[in-house]
Parts: sequence; structure tokens; C-alpha cells
Amino acid sequence: MKNNRLIIISYRLPFSFKTENKTTTLKPSAGGLVTAVKSLDLSASSQKPIWIGCADFTQSVWEKSKHLVNDDFEYVPVFLDKAVNKGFYNGFSNSVLWPLFHYFPGFVDYHDEYLTAYQAANQAVCEKVIEHLKPTDMVWVHDYHFLALPQLIREREPEATIGFFLHIPFPSNELLRLLPRRCRDYLLEGLLGADLIGFHTNDYLIHFLQSVSLNLGLSHNLAKVLYQDRGVQCQAFPIGINYGLYHDAYAQPDVVSERDELKKSYPGKIIFSVDRLDYTKGVMQRLDALEAFLQSHPEWKGNLVFILVVVPSRDEIQTYWERKQMIEQAVGRINGKFATLTWVPIVYRYASLAFPQLIALYTACDVAMITPLRDGMNLVAKEFIATRQDQQGVLLLSELTGAANELGDALLVNPLDEYEVADQLNVALMMPPEEQQRRMAVMQRRVEQYDVKQWANDFFDALAATRQGKRKNHVRSLKGTGKHKLTEAFERAQSRLLLIDYDGTLVEFTNKPELTAPSAQVKELLNTLTQNSQNKVVVMSERSHEKLEELLDGLPVDIVAEHGTYLRQEGGWRSSVLDDGSWKDTVRPLMADFVSRCEGSSIEEKNHSLAWHYRSVADDIGFDRSREMLTTLMALLPHQLRVIDGNKVIEVKNVDTDKGRMAKQLAFAFPYDFVLAIGDDRTDEDMFSALAGQDQYTIKIGKGATNAAYRLDNVQQVLDLLSEFANHPAKEPASSSAE
Repeated sequence: MKNNRLIIISYRLPFSFKTENKTTTLKPSAGGLVTAVKSLDLSASSQKPIWIGCADFTQSVWEKSKHLVNDDFEYVPVFLDKAVNKGFYNGFSNSVLWPLFHYFPGFVDYHDEYLTAYQAANQAVCEKVIEHLKPTDMVWVHDYHFLALPQLIREREPEATIGFFLHIPFPSNELLRLLPRRCRDYLLEGLLGADLIGFHTNDYLIHFLQSVSLNLGLSHNLAKVLYQDRGVQCQAFPIGINYGLYHDAYAQPDVVSERDELKKSYPGKIIFSVDRLDYTKGVMQRLDALEAFLQSHPEWKGNLVFILVVVPSRDEIQTYWERKQMIEQAVGRINGKFATLTWVPIVYRYASLAFPQLIALYTACDVAMITPLRDGMNLVAKEFIATRQDQQGVLLLSELTGAANELGDALLVNPLDEYEVADQLNVALMMPPEEQQRRMAVMQRRVEQYDVKQWANDFFDALAATRQGKRKNHVRSLKGTGKHKLTEAFERAQSRLLLIDYDGTLVEFTNKPELTAPSAQVKELLNTLTQNSQNKVVVMSERSHEKLEELLDGLPVDIVAEHGTYLRQEGGWRSSVLDDGSWKDTVRPLMADFVSRCEGSSIEEKNHSLAWHYRSVADDIGFDRSREMLTTLMALLPHQLRVIDGNKVIEVKNVDTDKGRMAKQLAFAFPYDFVLAIGDDRTDEDMFSALAGQDQYTIKIGKGATNAAYRLDNVQQVLDLLSEFANHPAKEPASSSAE
């Protein structure tokens, strides 16, 4: 964070105003994000960090009361039009994104006007960010309300450093596809405006990477997506809690008093559950499980109590109000079914809890029953673990929470299986104290070590690394000083290796690749370059070695064919791939099916690969079918095969070869003091990544993000550069002794 001002963007500001009897007071908000941000060490920056959020108060209240807000942040409220805010928040955010991302597609209520309001709100917040943004600032955007915001900021300030963190799950592509294409593309492209995108778990990360590949056709490598001349890093950062706050509260006098009162009032076993009112939390299923438990274990009747606390949330949304009615009816029915004159199984409360009450319940209960149907992380589970200084109590946790990935010593259950939950609840109630202690100690170590401060610092370390990476890996257009540096290095070198892609680099693409022959200019250039003994020229292509032999007949160049599978040098063709091609019998019929469904596409069979070409297919149809093929092949193929998503081609080949491996092999076969690789395709990115050392230069042809150091716009610029190289006279070898 040194010398970098932080700009936080979240839907809500970390406070609200309350007016009673004409007196306005400030009400600070508590929550994971507030705790995380305020735990950061911001002292290194000479300027206050900025927090931008949507105001839940009027502008006049802000002007009169903003003096009450006096802490380490500068707060910037955004005042949205009421209709826009309703469509943005209640509409698109919570009636479309929230249910869809939590795997409740039946609850999605999509309307175009909701998306319009979402776009307007994101644009309004963007304008406020731009007003305050400085070149050295680091922007951190939070959650599903602002999926579009990173790209909006990027369009206005291309060099901004932007991080985004999603606090809810990211769904599988099958669910995301339920959104209209223009909507899902808008959201995905919006996220890709960030330099760093954070998720709670690797599952959510993988879902996102699959979605950008299948919807936008973007490639990724080691969770970095190449998009609009940039690399977007994606990573899992499981959020933590303020461990010390919860752990130290165990012995606070008001907590001890509350806990003693609870144990006095409920002398048997206590099961505790606290959740915000939401259909994702699985409260109804939890009540079904309790009913099944009491039915199958009657010995516990009168000997336990289930304290169920539901915190009010979004009452104005119909589905939430209906959920509240359903919960209360179920509580009444179960209590009526099992209660006696002196005992009821469920104590229900619909209200927020004061902090001492919450800690008392965490530390008094024998079982914390936390079984949401879907949850991005679930910090309640971590809070419960942190409070237990006595290392007693059992965590009964849904396996469908992000926290389940970290808390493997909890009793993990499927919340939809009421009988499994009932059985595990009995296991929890019967668990010996020493087993409780063993499990709790393991989970406490994890929660303590990876707390909310560690989470925030890890995110910012990664964001700072992307900023350094952008400076280091900036792709420069090959002109001016950049071109002068390259040509100067070429002229100075005594031994040079030129690795040149064929299609899209030496020759233009056509709808019929088999007809693309090198022009007279290309042949002359290659001949001239190879006549200089200081130059070694290698043409590298995904084409078959037979076709390249035909196209480059008579030219004194080395040839790499089929992505590095074949190499032609002075001794003729050779291949190091041990592949009998038996896998083709499985892949060929699959590709043939796509040809029958996609007019204009075709299959090309090479010795060690199969390629499905769709250059002659209409763009929208070709893209959709190629995404379908990509998904199918990646799911079905064994590990020894690789699927390549190329330029209007999907190719399957042996995993042991690629252009990168061959480029590295050729570059290190001789002590060259100048190595140049030029290409236009995704397959050439392997080559660019492999050649990143001193005296090694890489050039990407055309638009798009790349690992190359330089960029040229088209084939003609490649030929112009090669002409300059060809016109450079051969140097006499440096003399080893004075004349």
C-alpha cells in the first residue's frame, strides 16, 4: 500500500444516519468488508483512502450530518434516482444476480428495465470514481452490484489499477447461460476490466474461466485471461474474519452473563442457528431435518432446544416476505407436534442480535447448525469457531458453502438431505469432549492464521503485483524507439534465429486455407534472409508437414509443422512424437457430427492431429458451435491430448508438443545472440511465453492481449520488417586478434 491511495467501491457505505426527535446520530455498520478494509495498514499513504458507495440517505441529510463521520476514510456517497436504485438493487442485483449466482434459477425475475437500471447505476458510480481517481490510486470494487464497473472505469482510464472481489458464488456456465447473451457478455466483459478478479474458492474461479472461454472465446493460462491487450489475473482469496474480536469476546462480562443465563434457562443440549432472512440459507430444510431428528430420536425430546434466530433482510421483496411466513408456519407446526406443557423444541426469534448476545449463543451452544443451500463463504461458521476458547461445541456445516473447503473437521452435510442432517445432528450431540476439542483446535488454527487482515493483504499484494507486471510486460507497438532498438539488436548480432509463423503472419488468411500459397515477395524475402549465413530462418505452422513441404518447396528454410510435431532441417523431416493416432477414431466421428450441423465447416486430418475449421461459417453460428465443441472435447478427451482453440479452428493433438517447446529447443540448440519470434494466433502465445530471456524478442500480429513484447498490425508490416532485415548486409565475423 506504500504511496498508493486506496479507493473502495461497495454498494453500501459503512455507516448510516438515524434521526429521532429531530436529532441525527451516526450508526456505524459492522461486517466482513468493513472489518477487512479497516484492518489494512494505510499509514504509508499520505492521503486518506476514499470509500464510494450508494447513499441510503438524502443529500440534505448528508450535508447537515457529514461532520459526524470522522475517521480514517473520506466518504463519497452516490445519490441514485429512486427508480434507478429500485431497478438496480431490488431488481437486477437481488431478483436476477443473487438467485442465479446462488443456483436458484426459478427465483430469477429478469426484465430489460432492470438491466437498464443496473447499467445506469454502474455508470453513475463510475462517474464518481473518475472524479476522484489519480494515476497512482488502487481501486478495489466489491461484489455483484458492480460487475460492470471495472470495464467502465477502464474505458475512461486505461492505465488504472483495478481489483474486483466477488463475495458470492460464481455459477457454472450452464446457469449463466440463462441470461440473455447481451446481458451475460456485458457482465463478463465488465469484470474483465479489472487487473485482478478475486473469488472465495477455486470452484468459483474455474466457473468464471470456463464462462469467459465459452461465451467470449477468450483463452487463459494459469488463471490469467488475455483480454483487450491485457492480462487479467484471477485468483481465489477465501475471506476470513477478525479472529481476535470474536475469540477475546468469550470472557467479556456481558457475554459471560448472557451465557450463564442461557445455560440456566436451557439446561439440556442447545442447538443454535443464526441466518439472515434469505431462501439461500436453507432454514426451511433445517426445520425439516429437525423434525426428522425428533421423529427418529424421541429420546432427545425434552432434553434439547433449537434456538433459531432469523435476521430481517429485504422484507420489501416478495419472495423474502413469503419465506418469513413459511418459516413461522413451520416453527409453529413443529412446536405443536412435539411440544409438551413444559417444553418446546424450537425457540424462534425474528430480530437482529446484539454482539454480546450473539457471542453468548455461539459459546453456550453444543451444536452450531449452519446449513445454507448455497453460500459464497459463510462467516458465521468461522465466527463460531473463533469464539470457542473452551474448544468445545460441534460445527454442523453445509458442504455447499465456500467455508466447507477450509473447515474439513466440521461435520459436513448435504442440507437437502434431511435424514443425513438428522443423523449427523445426533452424532454431533453425542460427540465426546476430547473429539470436539481435537476438531475445534484444527479449525481454529486455520481461521486464526488466515484472518480478514491476511485476506485483505493477500489481495492487495496480488493487485500490486499486477501493476508491476503491467509495467514490465507492456506490449509496445513496433515503431519509433522500439523498432530502432529491435533493428539495432538485429544488426549487432553475429548469429540470429528467426521463428516466423505462416498463416496470418507471412500470408493473409483465406476461407480456403489449402489455397494459401506464399507470394513472390515472401519467397524472395525468405531466400534473401537465408543467403546471409548469420541468419537461421524457421517457418512454424500448425499445418501438416506434407502441405508445408508443398507450399515452401525449394525455399532453404527450416520448417516446424503441426505445432512442433514435425521438424524439417537439412537431413529431412523428423518427429519425436510416439502416437499411433488411435484416439482419432473417437474424435473424428464427433467432429463429423459438427460438420453435418455447421454448413461450411470441415475436418483436416494430419498425422498427429485433427482440426475442425470453421472460417467459412457465419460468425455467430461458427462461434456457438466452436464453444460447444470446445466444451465437449475438454470434458471427454484423455490427459495425453490437448485441445487448441485457434483462429477459426479447433484442433486436437498430442499434449507433448507445442510451438513453445519447439521454439525453446531451437533457440537453445545454438548460442544465438538474437532470437525473434513472430506470430498472430493463440497457438503462438506458447512461443512468446517460452522466449522471454535476454536477446529474445517476440512480436504479436494484430489485436488482442498477448505475451509478446511488441505488436505489428498486419501481414504487410511483417513483410516490411523482414525486408529491412533482408537488406542488412552480412557482417564479417569479429577478428580474434589485432591486425
